[in-house]
Amino acid sequence: MQVRGFLPQGSGFPGGPEGTEYIGIAESRWRQQLASLGRTLGAEMVIPFPADDEPRRAVADFLREAQRLLGGNEIDSAMAQVRKALETIRTTSGWNWPTPKKKEDRTAEDRWALIRSALEDQASGALHVDGGTRDYAYSRAEVETLIGMTAALLRIVPVTPGFGQS
Repeated sequence: MQVRGFLPQGSGFPGGPEGTEYIGIAESRWRQQLASLGRTLGAEMVIPFPADDEPRRAVADFLREAQRLLGGNEIDSAMAQVRKALETIRTTSGWNWPTPKKKEDRTAEDRWALIRSALEDQASGALHVDGGTRDYAYSRAEVETLIGMTAALLRIVPVTPGFGQS
């Protein structure tokens, strides 16, 4: 196991040593522990942005609330928070609804708008009782997936200049 500590504001403490610690675990014990988890292995992603970046912080707050609600098995409420996060991205990024263009004519911004709108559509169907999703119930895995995809999108979202400034 490698351990390195650093402050979120810095790239590391100058002169701070890195250390490697070896922990012996029998393979059979390790496999037993992994098997007991079932399909619950995960990955975490850090999305760095300045603390005073209000639009991104608002989206992150919605996503944290979605995770909290999901922890209490409140799936529909968690999905509503994901939708709020996506709506905030729409209003702050400049990636509004995509315009009808041929695929070859789409700019990078057009393509990100399509991705964002597809995520928002997926997060809103069952909650709005659309015709095609009237009897649909979101699963925990779907909410987790949309939380992750929205968080990943937040990493590259351009914030509209002047947002929140008077």
